[in-house]
Amino acid sequence: MARVKAGWLATDWLCILYTWYNISHSHGRFLTIARAPLSDEVYRQILQRVQRGDIPAGTRVRDAALATQLGVSRTPIREALLRLSRDGVLENTVGRGFRVRPLDPGELGEVGTILGALESLALRLSPEPSPERLARLRTLDQQLETTRGDASLCLDLEDEWHRVLLEDCPNRRLLGTIASLRQVPRRYLAAYMRDAGRLSLSTLPHAKIVQALGDAGPEGAAAVLEQQWRKGLAELEAWTARRTGSEARA
Repeated sequence: MARVKAGWLATDWLCILYTWYNISHSHGRFLTIARAPLSDEVYRQILQRVQRGDIPAGTRVRDAALATQLGVSRTPIREALLRLSRDGVLENTVGRGFRVRPLDPGELGEVGTILGALESLALRLSPEPSPERLARLRTLDQQLETTRGDASLCLDLEDEWHRVLLEDCPNRRLLGTIASLRQVPRRYLAAYMRDAGRLSLSTLPHAKIVQALGDAGPEGAAAVLEQQWRKGLAELEAWTARRTGSEARA
């Protein structure tokens, strides 16, 4: 098992991208980065810090500081920051660098409306679900129901549930767009869970979609998915408006 040393050049990573790493955490713990391209893992680590609130909304993100904390060169950090900017998590202003985008109910409403429509379209384009796929969706819901106090894991399971729901859609570009857009509402949902003290996510909307998928196929399930998206988005938008209003008054 190799230990990562700060100061390595980007070229030094080429021969070890699929080795297991221990990367020193700022609190003295060790984070395990496993069997994935370095740039993807750096992206994931920074995204998790944003979603946990370790890097609050509006905060400037410094590549040099992150490189030191994660024990990597600045090249994969810059790649990850650019990707996070494309995904709508960060703002990238010429001459001012990167910062975490402030929470904005307008942004949430726009992206959420688009994402709900695209996920419903992807489900309509999908073939009839196999028993195996329905079983996997139910298993993920069981895991989500038993996850308490770990917002990151809850959100990972939520994302995986949606990925499995849509994985048979033949339009791969559509699925890529959905995967990128999901990072925006995920950031809002993570903040909502922290602020409201929510320890878990309800699986009731999922159960309704799975029931419709088994009874009425993709077309019927897509209608239920759209309905659940509207309800969830309205709740999250209302919370975001209250929070940003309170911050403005403060």
